[in-house]
Amino acid sequence: MTAREPRPSILDSTLLALALLLACGVLYALVARLALDGFPYSGDEYSLFLQGDLFAHGLLKAPAPAHAAWLRVDHVIIDDWVHSKYPPGAAALLALGFRAGVPWLVTPIEGVIALALVWLTIRFSLGRRPALIGLAVLGLAPLYAYQAASFYSHTTATMFLAFGFASVAAWSRSQRSWWLWLCGVSIGCAYLTRPIDAVLFGLAMIALRSRRALVLAAAGAAPLIALNFLYQKAQFGSLFLDGYHVYQPTFAALYGPTTALNPVLPSHIWNPTQLWNHLDIYRAFIVDWTVPGAVLLAIFGAFAIPSGHPARRLRTFSLALIATYVVALLPMISDVDDGARPRYLSITLIPVAFLAAAGFAPACEALVARFGPRVRTAVVALALIFAPAQLAAFLIGHIPSVWKREGLARSVERAGLRDAVVVIRAQHPSRYARNGGLFDRSVLYLSAPATTSGETVAAAFPGKAIWEAQEGDPWTLTRVR
Repeated sequence: MTAREPRPSILDSTLLALALLLACGVLYALVARLALDGFPYSGDEYSLFLQGDLFAHGLLKAPAPAHAAWLRVDHVIIDDWVHSKYPPGAAALLALGFRAGVPWLVTPIEGVIALALVWLTIRFSLGRRPALIGLAVLGLAPLYAYQAASFYSHTTATMFLAFGFASVAAWSRSQRSWWLWLCGVSIGCAYLTRPIDAVLFGLAMIALRSRRALVLAAAGAAPLIALNFLYQKAQFGSLFLDGYHVYQPTFAALYGPTTALNPVLPSHIWNPTQLWNHLDIYRAFIVDWTVPGAVLLAIFGAFAIPSGHPARRLRTFSLALIATYVVALLPMISDVDDGARPRYLSITLIPVAFLAAAGFAPACEALVARFGPRVRTAVVALALIFAPAQLAAFLIGHIPSVWKREGLARSVERAGLRDAVVVIRAQHPSRYARNGGLFDRSVLYLSAPATTSGETVAAAFPGKAIWEAQEGDPWTLTRVR
């Protein structure tokens, strides 16, 4: 008699993996629509949101209205034209959402696509069960889930670079050169979205020790990088002038020269405040924004893939990718802002998920050998429970801030204002003066300086009802004329 083959484990089930993938997508969409109200909370998000709306109307930029100095809004350039300071990649995909009437759904879809790509990469590199682990480690990471429910461009860049990661894995297995060209295309798409992320991904490819890999990837990326320079020419008047530099004078005027320091400076490496901020970002990434224990699993995984294994090259690339991002963070300014603390490390979630998938089995074996299978099961269960709990804890504190940022528009809507100008009286009025790129709405919000009187505004807008909005909970609306 032949020995009976062991029954397949449910952890090897493709159906379970697809169900988890679908559940993650539903989670991202629910958080985007119900928790975050489909609202671009931060200035970064609103700038991309505005640009996506302009793209949906077939416009690169729109003519600036009169009194532009009273209409400044965070991270939006208003000179002779109205346009975003950011590259076009994320906004171009948002435009599809605007055309479909669901812009808030674009980023959750991007999150699911990236998640599927990483799952397939791990499945073909390490097997079905590690792929399920990698899917959980990435998909349930609070940082990934929050970014996939917001309008930040990090998820768009992660989607493009997840394809690049998958291409490197496919090339490592097959040695077919066209995978490297496709990897370059994905890097080029990421460059159109978040140029620094694309450059760092390309630098990490040096660890592959293949000149051919670098040349073919560069060939795939070059046309899209060139397209970004052409976009800069069309938007800002020069191939070599990006929106960050064009926006810098406005940023300094709104928040002061200290706040508007160059975001990338060597001095940030040894500046005590920035050094502390960097350490806090690393801590937040490991403790607060990843599945508990994921980084520890990744350390196990870094040593678990033996020499000669087909995934060994991908392991080396993963370590290089993590190291590149960790080091590159040091010269970047890292003050607290409206976003997730470690969001600039978002791309590293991909290699962390891959390495954690490789390290799961040996880590579990070590737990079982020392403490028994029940403790192993309890630890895994707690990690899976605490990951969404961490996201929920963040949202509980964040949602009131979203309501506050939405408060002015809600108060104006409740008051039924039409054909009116609202002068915003707040500590940071530019965070609330959201008029869209076309300035064609019934209510116009002004972020005029505090010294600008209601009478001055009334003289500038004859025939309009003039109101002042005082920041508070709720906002107080007072008729001036």
